[in-house]
Amino acid sequence: MAIPPPGPKGEQLGRLNYEDCRADIFGFLKRLVAQYGDIVAFDLGRSPYIFINAAAPVHELFFRHDACLRKPEFIKDSNRGHWGDGLTTLEAAAWQSRRRMLRPCFRPGTVARSSSGVAQCIDDMVASWAAGRRINLLHELRILTARIAVRTVLGADLEGYGSGARAFIPFDEAYGEGYAGVHGGDLTAPLAVIRPRAPRRMDTVVRIIDERIAAGEHAGDMLSDLIQARLPDGTRLSRDEIVGEIVQMLYAGHHTIPATLAAFWQDLRAADLSARIATEAEGMCARGVPDPATIAESYCVAALKESMRLHPAAPVLYREVETEFELEGFAFLRGVAVWVSPQLLHTDPRNFPEPERFLPERFLGGPFAVTARSPYFPFGAGRRMCIANHLAVHQMALITLLTLRRWGSVPTQDGPLEVRPKVEA
Repeated sequence: MAIPPPGPKGEQLGRLNYEDCRADIFGFLKRLVAQYGDIVAFDLGRSPYIFINAAAPVHELFFRHDACLRKPEFIKDSNRGHWGDGLTTLEAAAWQSRRRMLRPCFRPGTVARSSSGVAQCIDDMVASWAAGRRINLLHELRILTARIAVRTVLGADLEGYGSGARAFIPFDEAYGEGYAGVHGGDLTAPLAVIRPRAPRRMDTVVRIIDERIAAGEHAGDMLSDLIQARLPDGTRLSRDEIVGEIVQMLYAGHHTIPATLAAFWQDLRAADLSARIATEAEGMCARGVPDPATIAESYCVAALKESMRLHPAAPVLYREVETEFELEGFAFLRGVAVWVSPQLLHTDPRNFPEPERFLPERFLGGPFAVTARSPYFPFGAGRRMCIANHLAVHQMALITLLTLRRWGSVPTQDGPLEVRPKVEA
């Protein structure tokens, strides 16, 4: 018979754990592992948790027992905004059916279809910068992310940007509202989801969706793909289901892309790799926007993946047990919260030699190479890994390549833009 994992449990220890976790969550988790092992149970206040910190059981959790887990409601609320369900908030059979339907929207050919429009948004942002100007980098990247999303998903543009016959989405609908969510609603809890999400009013977005459903014509964007797509049983999505899915698509990257790029560009400066990638960009972009396959094989993408190893956008993955199961001889009971930390797994020397070193070569083969069994989860893990992970990597790499091609360096958060001479190939 399976037994509960060892660890500090009970009302008194739950209070102490809560305070320790609030003060330093990763230090707290490291101490638990050092004392109790790689699968440890603990209470935070009166709520039961299990933390898993080894590659093999994490792999088994997400690939064998994934169907036994669910996302917590506060995480789903961060994705829904004030709207309906979509892929990131559905569960069980409904999620599986929706994911199968959406896969074609994120294939390389579909990604390539939007590349020129994405590149135009990037060029517009970079062209607006002037040497010596102080840049609020995260805000600039948020606006860029919003603009790319409305171009790719709706075939529209952000109000105040672009020109032509495109529809324009008001800034508030595209930029969204701030959201902070925690288990049980306690805003002092140790782990919170803080991200932008869709606001209550999305009048223009909904109007565009309704008009396009009525017209029935394909406009070369994801909304058109979604309107015409069929679920595995042959049915189409309802109007409300399309609205919920489109709203989630519009906001999916609003935290991941700006935060990841800011960390990545800091790593490039620290490792003095800007000139190398600027030279690569000059060669790759000389004849226009490179295709996704070319970008995927670039040194830029290897460096981006290494930065995401060191700074995963979701440093803790949070699930709840829906159906009881056994893992490594331990019982996982219904309602227990399960944590896995990419931040700790990615910097564990058991998984990555010299884990604190910034080595893009890990993703290019060689003695430090990341393998298929390495616990590398910058976009989640298992069947619920982010369906748009390749699209996000492509867009972040393209943003970096075009920025470095023009400036030779990348800007700092709230710092003046410095211009470096381009390095000749």
